[in-house]
Amino acid sequence: MNPRAKSLKNSLYPSAITLLVLATLGMSTTAIAQSESNASNKNESNFTVGAGLAYSPEYEGSEDYKTSVLPLLNYRNGRFFAGALGGIGYDLSTKKGLSIGPVLSYQPGRDESDHERLKGLGDIDPSANLGAFVKWDLKPFSVNSTIKQGLGGDVSGTELKLGVGYALPLGPKDSLNFDASINWADQDIMEGYLGVTPEQSNSSGLATYDASAGIRRYGVGASWTHIYTPKVFSTLNAGVYQLGSEAADSPITTSRTGGLVGASVGYKF
Repeated sequence: MNPRAKSLKNSLYPSAITLLVLATLGMSTTAIAQSESNASNKNESNFTVGAGLAYSPEYEGSEDYKTSVLPLLNYRNGRFFAGALGGIGYDLSTKKGLSIGPVLSYQPGRDESDHERLKGLGDIDPSANLGAFVKWDLKPFSVNSTIKQGLGGDVSGTELKLGVGYALPLGPKDSLNFDASINWADQDIMEGYLGVTPEQSNSSGLATYDASAGIRRYGVGASWTHIYTPKVFSTLNAGVYQLGSEAADSPITTSRTGGLVGASVGYKF
């Protein structure tokens, strides 16, 4: 890939941390995506398309930011759901307010060309995760958890997310959603994304670093959804997260605190 094309790719394509922060904070780009596994929609069948923009760190731990284009593709048929952000899964629960089941999701990679500080660390190829989710909707509060295990690839570890949410209706066409969450990752994931081996140190000039299992990040977020028609809607997102101590101490990290703002529009069939 020539330098100009690579620069365009890095400017527009969503980075790993963009997708990870969206997932961590429960900030799917629309209310539709947020309800992919919502037990109140167990008999609903729909397809949603759209697009959004997100402004987020260039990589996990970066002080520099970039704007990315995010696709919005979500399909739901009863208790089966598939989405660009939520993955592919099935809700095993028939009880209203409770969702639980398996999910297959995308694990974003990382290119050393994404940022000057990553040069010499090598690329991390994208892969897939197999996991399980549970959500208990207490209206207006909700609690949720997801555990996922990497399936092969350069980094294949285990990560656990715990989250809480609060939904605030503002009328028939507007709603606010607030989220708080924390992510724990095992040593394979922490070392893969934040560690620096002796070989990588020689290539990059960064100090060697052995990352242990621990808190990867924690944060809070909010989203506002406006419904224009029964089929057309828009969503605004904002969130901030903090890296755990193991991630913050990595020589790859230049900022322990990161944030994300985004906007999207969608059409629901």
